[in-house]
Amino acid sequence: MDAADQLSSGYTDSDIMDRVPMGRFASPGDVAAAVAFLADPEQSGFINGQAIAVDGGWTADGTWQSLRLKHR
Repeated sequence: MDAADQLSSGYTDSDIMDRVPMGRFASPGDVAAAVAFLADPEQSGFINGQAIAVDGGWTADGTWQSLRLKHR
């Protein structure tokens, strides 16, 4: 999704991972686990109208904004 920004030397994968509290990118298994949780009425039957970020804390931390705006 950000190949053009990285090719222009705006930032690197390492810059991103340094700002993710979990210190890594999500794996397909991370997303699949969230989907499985939401698809199971026993586990998530009382959850309604939520946007669940599967991002290792990226959006909760907020420092990603400085990375995005760094080279503007």
